[in-house]
Amino acid sequence: MSHRPTDETRGKVSALSAYGIPHDEIAAYLGITKTTLEKHYRHELTTGLINANAKIAETLYKKAKDGDTTACIFWLKTRARWREVQKMELSGEVKNELEVSTTLADLMLENYHANRKKKVK
Repeated sequence: MSHRPTDETRGKVSALSAYGIPHDEIAAYLGITKTTLEKHYRHELTTGLINANAKIAETLYKKAKDGDTTACIFWLKTRARWREVQKMELSGEVKNELEVSTTLADLMLENYHANRKKKVK
């Protein structure tokens, strides 16, 4: 029996693709093989994800333009290649060996507690 796409199945494939569902799982949902899915629904598989990403990007852009700080930071880090840099200055006697025992997690935790103390005061 040959599979025949309908407007309903095209809509479902487009939506499932937009949600990031893998092709083999979409095929199983429809009761067809992955090969059949990709043969009959290539456009929906491709554009579903593109349309979802475009809609989310549009929402993020609007929030950033409206002054949402989190959206602004995310946009700048991902689109404008901004990054946070933590500079460290070391001082003291120079020896042949340098031992650094502070991990990034320790620094982040220390920074977190320092910021909490500032907010409490």
